[in-house]
Amino acid sequence: MLMRMLTSVTELIEAAVVLLFVARVTRLVVADEITRSSREAIVRRLPEDSPLVYLLFCRWCLSVWTALAGAAVWWLLSDVPRWSGLWWADVPTVALALSHTTGLLVRAEPEE
Repeated sequence: MLMRMLTSVTELIEAAVVLLFVARVTRLVVADEITRSSREAIVRRLPEDSPLVYLLFCRWCLSVWTALAGAAVWWLLSDVPRWSGLWWADVPTVALALSHTTGLLVRAEPEE
């Protein structure tokens, strides 16, 4: 019983770390000052109405792709039991949950 409880706590911590990783990488790309010059360089090279330009400034949008990568890596490296065991079912499901939660975390941040 104690071992299963410790495993559950570890699984929760792992899920929280993946979520916070996705949220932080999304913010780093979209909003942080340290990546501003890179964003501006990309924007200068692309047409104004480019979907990539929009993606670079939309946290909700970019979080989908960041979460997809995070969920895939998590699925490959983690020992957490999978509910379906099928990567093509588990990874998109987890990615969408991570992305949505990241979007909700964005709402909690103060406007800059």
